[in-house]
Amino acid sequence: MHAGRIGAVPAGVVNSMTVARDVLLIPCWRRPEFLWHCLDNLSRAEGIGELHLLFRADTGYDHDIHAVIDEFSPRFASHQIDEPVVCPYRRTKQSANLLGGYLLAASLSRRYVFMVEEDVIVARDFLRWHYAVQIAQPRLFCSIGTRNTNREVSESADPQIYYLTVGDYCSLGVCFERSVITTLLAPHVTRDYFADPGGYCARHFPASHVGAAYVEQDGLIRRIQESEGDTRPIAYPYRPRAYHAGYVGYHRRGAVSGTLRERIRAVGEVIYDVEAMRAAVENPAFFRDSTPIPLNTPPWDSVRQQALPAGAEMSA
Repeated sequence: MHAGRIGAVPAGVVNSMTVARDVLLIPCWRRPEFLWHCLDNLSRAEGIGELHLLFRADTGYDHDIHAVIDEFSPRFASHQIDEPVVCPYRRTKQSANLLGGYLLAASLSRRYVFMVEEDVIVARDFLRWHYAVQIAQPRLFCSIGTRNTNREVSESADPQIYYLTVGDYCSLGVCFERSVITTLLAPHVTRDYFADPGGYCARHFPASHVGAAYVEQDGLIRRIQESEGDTRPIAYPYRPRAYHAGYVGYHRRGAVSGTLRERIRAVGEVIYDVEAMRAAVENPAFFRDSTPIPLNTPPWDSVRQQALPAGAEMSA
């Protein structure tokens, strides 16, 4: 689905054929003020200098995104911007952008593909945690660094413990080993899915427990993982390493007004403060995954699996 987009990148960025790094995929659209904070924190993450950043701009994106990327690009080893082409699918436009981005990132990556959307804020050890848990569990479907939005799990101050789960994928702060993308996700990145996502999911995953309304990219990926079961589990931390800061935007009402610098400042006054976020998030159901986390994690040098406690049932 990314044919025709590779190479449509501004002068001065790396040629995609020369990449020999793991890849961090960053889908972006119309919130450059959130992207600024996303990149500000990513630029401080341990190991960021070893990654190639792939910005996947969606159709109709705000061109202030270029100014933000230019500001932070000296902090990154290499990057490219994949410019959009017209997408013929209205409902699945965002899904096409992200899924196509995964295929492109997997084709470029040395081994791992990270994905952080423009409104996700990461802790300093976000990347290191993913690497540690991927090494500890080489058969993962993926690792996810945020709170589990689908299951009620009590958090812990212990930075080393993680748990494995099935059926509750969410598209926030993700890491895939590239072969998961090429062998499990790629066969479903098709015109049939984009043209009729509901019908496609019903035909290909008839036994799924995922609600029929959830058919965008995260619903599709959740079904794929569900079909793999505990042979390809998901790893989550008991202490989150990222959170969803987008209190306005996609599926959330409102907007931030002013110049780019004014919007950056306004967002910064909200997204790092628990009470400010609580007041800004319109739907209280969204607040749990939007609650800010400490960005500096206590020292740790290994990870260990800890079973989910009794009562940690699926909530969505």
